Amino acid sequence: MNAVFSGGLWSVFLFFGVSAGYIWALNGPKWGYKILLLLALMVILGSQLLPAGHVFRVRIAEGLNWWFWAVIIAIPVVLYGWWVRWLKRKVEQRDDP
Repeated sequence: MNAVFSGGLWSVFLFFGVSAGYIWALNGPKWGYKILLLLALMVILGSQLLPAGHVFRVRIAEGLNWWFWAVIIAIPVVLYGWWVRWLKRKVEQRDDP
C-alpha cells in the first residue's frame, strides 16, 4: 500500500486511466466515465482530510501545487493564442469581398 500512497496524484491518474480503459473496452455506459471522474475527485479531495503527515496527503498536495503553477503559466499562453486566432479571423473577414 505504501507504493500506492507514495505515488500520490500519479496513482490516482493511473487508476482512473486503467478504469476508464476497462469501461471503454467493455462497452460500458457513458455515465460510467462521469462516476469514475467523480470518484477520482472525491479521492483527491478526501486525501486532504488525512492527518498532516500522511504520505498520500503530502504527495497529492505536491501534485496539486505543480498543476496549479502549470495552469497559471498556461493561462496567458492560451489567451494569447485565442487573441491571435481572433485577429486572424477578423483580418480574413476584411479581405473577403
